[in-house]
Amino acid sequence: MSVNNNDDILFTNNDNNYVYEETYDLDSKRRRALLEIDHANFQWFHIRACVVSGVGFFTDSYDLFVINLVSTMLGYTYFDKSGTLPPNIDMGLKISAACGTLIGQVFFGWSADRYGRKKIYGLELSIMVIATIGSALCSDSFAITLWGSLMFWRFILGIGIGGDYPLSAVITSEFATIKRRGAMMSAVFAMQGFGILTAAIISVVTLMIFRDKIKHDLNYIDCVWRIVLGFGVVPTITALYFRLTIPETPRYTMDILQDIEQATHDINTIMSKDKQGELTRDKPTYAVEIPRSTWEDFKNYFSQWKNGKLLIGTSVSWHWIKQFNNFTSHRVCK
Repeated sequence: MSVNNNDDILFTNNDNNYVYEETYDLDSKRRRALLEIDHANFQWFHIRACVVSGVGFFTDSYDLFVINLVSTMLGYTYFDKSGTLPPNIDMGLKISAACGTLIGQVFFGWSADRYGRKKIYGLELSIMVIATIGSALCSDSFAITLWGSLMFWRFILGIGIGGDYPLSAVITSEFATIKRRGAMMSAVFAMQGFGILTAAIISVVTLMIFRDKIKHDLNYIDCVWRIVLGFGVVPTITALYFRLTIPETPRYTMDILQDIEQATHDINTIMSKDKQGELTRDKPTYAVEIPRSTWEDFKNYFSQWKNGKLLIGTSVSWHWIKQFNNFTSHRVCK
C-alpha cells in the first residue's frame, strides 16, 4: 500500500492481479461528520440524551443529600430518641459517599476514555442500584454494626455517583449541537436541584404517612429511613435500560477509535428516524491520525486569563454550591 500527497490510496489485490485506486479523504470526512453533529436540528434524540443524563444527576444529588435527613431519623431510632448521632458516626455516614465519589470520578473517567463511554455508562449506574438497595437493607449483627454496613454501602454508592458525574456531562456535551450545548448542559446540571428538593419531599411525605404510628412508637422511623434511602433506586432503574442502549458517541468513535466510517454511520442512524442496522464494510478501513491533547496544550490554553477565569469561576461556583447545599440540609434537619 502506498499513500501519495493527495491522500490517494493505492492498493493491489495480488490474487486477481488488478489494481484498485480509491480516494479516501478521511480528515475531510471527519470534519463533515463533526459539522453535522454541531449544526444538526434539535430533535428527540437530544432530548433523550438530556433526560438520560439528567436522571443520573438527579439521582446523584438525591443520594448525596438524603443522608443528612436520614441521619436525624437514625438518631431518633437508635440513640435514646435524641435525634442526634454521635459525631464520629454522623461524620462517617456523610463523608463515606464523598470519598467514594472521588475514587469513582478518577477511575470511571479514565475508563471511559480507555474503553468507551457506552461500555462504562451503564456500569456505574448498576453500581448505584446495588449500593442503594444494600443501604436500605442494612441491619445490625454480631459481626458488623449497622453503621459499618451503612458506611460501606455509602462508599460503594459514592463510587457509582463519582462515575456518573463525568460520564453524564461528557456524553451530553459530545451529542449536543453548538447552538444548544449550553442549554443542554444547564438542563442536565439543573436536575441536581430537583434531586435535593425531591429528597426533602420524599422524607416529609413518608414521615406524614407513618405519623400516627410514630406518635405511639418511634421505632417506626426505622421504616421511614429505609424507604427514603431505597427510593433513590426508582429513577436509577428507570434510566438503566436507556443507558445500556445509548450508542457510542461519534466523537469518541472518530477521535479515539479513529473509525470515521463507523462514526458516520452512527451519526446517520442518530439523526434519522429509520433504523439503518449494522454497518457493513465493503472496503478496507483506514484510520486517520487525530492530534492528541497533552498537558502542554492544557497549560497553554488555561494560562490565558480569558480561558483560566472560566475554569476558576466554574470550580469556585461548584464548590460554594456544595457548601450551601450542606448548610441548608442541616437547617432542614433541624
